Amino acid sequence: MGIVAKQSIINTLITYAGFAFGAANTLFLFTNILGEAEYGVVSYLLASSNLLWPLLAFGLPNTLIKFYNQYNSKSNSDNFFSWLLLVPLVLVVFVSLLYTLFYEHLMEKFTQTNPIVIPYLWMVIFLGLTSAYFELFYAWVKVHLQTVKGNLIKEFFSRVCITLLLILVYFNDITPDQFIYSLTMVFLIRTLLMIWIAFGVSKPKFSFQKLANVRSVVLYSCLILISATVSVFLLDLDKVMIERLAPPISNVAKYSICVYIASVIGVPIRAMLQITNPLTAQLLAKKDIKALYQLNKKSSLTALIATLWVGLVVVCNVHSIFEMVPSNYQLYIEIVFLIGFVKLFDASLGVTNAILFNSDSYKWILFFGIAILVLAYIFNTFFIPTEGIIGAAFATFLAYTLYNVAKLLFVFYNYKIQPYSKQLLVVMGVAVLIWIIFYFWYIPRVHAIVSIGIKGSLITLVYFIIIYMFRLSPEVNSAINSIIKRKK
Repeated sequence: MGIVAKQSIINTLITYAGFAFGAANTLFLFTNILGEAEYGVVSYLLASSNLLWPLLAFGLPNTLIKFYNQYNSKSNSDNFFSWLLLVPLVLVVFVSLLYTLFYEHLMEKFTQTNPIVIPYLWMVIFLGLTSAYFELFYAWVKVHLQTVKGNLIKEFFSRVCITLLLILVYFNDITPDQFIYSLTMVFLIRTLLMIWIAFGVSKPKFSFQKLANVRSVVLYSCLILISATVSVFLLDLDKVMIERLAPPISNVAKYSICVYIASVIGVPIRAMLQITNPLTAQLLAKKDIKALYQLNKKSSLTALIATLWVGLVVVCNVHSIFEMVPSNYQLYIEIVFLIGFVKLFDASLGVTNAILFNSDSYKWILFFGIAILVLAYIFNTFFIPTEGIIGAAFATFLAYTLYNVAKLLFVFYNYKIQPYSKQLLVVMGVAVLIWIIFYFWYIPRVHAIVSIGIKGSLITLVYFIIIYMFRLSPEVNSAINSIIKRKK
């Protein structure tokens, strides 16, 4: 787990640095510099492009990770990668054609609901295409087990650029309209930087010779497309449906703020998966089930310990966080709790997702994906009109819970592998106890940031002292011992 621990820690630090800028953007700059309508447009465009890019990428980032190790020479792997790069270009032509054919219908729809979105609709295609190529080149560095620089670009660069652009809007150097258009340049530069990093790790020699295993590659890509799209759809489908079922579009901005606060909880698992996914593919290729079993258990426990810690800091300070958002944004604690639970459940899965994506049982993802996507749409259609944006969060919670349970049961049935342990249950018990102690504790007559600092520090101290004293995780104890030795 050395390479996992090292790159996971670095990726976590980078991701949190990016989230710090993201928090400043979401909680302060967007809400104070852009109007509710403009912020709603930005949220809608980003959510829509997040729905589109998995379609344009066609599941190819996961395909690259699964099949890369099956090509026994650099020339063959370079040829494989060359063919993959052509697919998004072909698909974006098809999507652009559909956009042109249905342009009048789209204009009529948005004219009746949110006409402010109309001038920016083309950006969804551009943002989706650049994101698709970013993920493809990021997968290229992942298969070479070099994830740090790519993670820096993905999690840090774009958020810093958005911060700078918002500052320019504040000083009237650019207009809100120009800010929205500038997002295209941010995503384009991000992709070009990722290509430069990928070539620095291993520059492929492009060729288009006959590709081996074409049938297997195409079938896997088609099925992974559905599964890879599901995760994005389940978190972004709700924003798109809020725009349609719960106008005005400012509700998308309010919902996005709450979801962003909750998404901070999931940073540790995001950082760890950058390196555990390609490692899982390697172990499956070698059929080393024993090592895979150990990786699943360790990754689940380590990820949940880190995620619960962040979750406690966020949830126990959620009232103070809300105080820092302008009063005209009505926020909902229920959304933070529901989406936060989704992140905790994701963390507890360990490498279950990676096993499904990279094993010979990947065909079953087709059925899981279709079923959960349909359920998510039904849940949102039912709950949003009756419960508003809280209903959207509840729909996401239900869909993700069912999706994760289905994946756990399937992997256990087929591989007799499951991520949970006694230590994990103890860690969850410790987290519940700390939540009971700190959630209802209000510090009077202090600024929200000071309150967050005090409660966050105490939660961190108490939580990790208990984890360390009871030796619930060898990885965590080893990390703490390394910190103590360095300080001495």
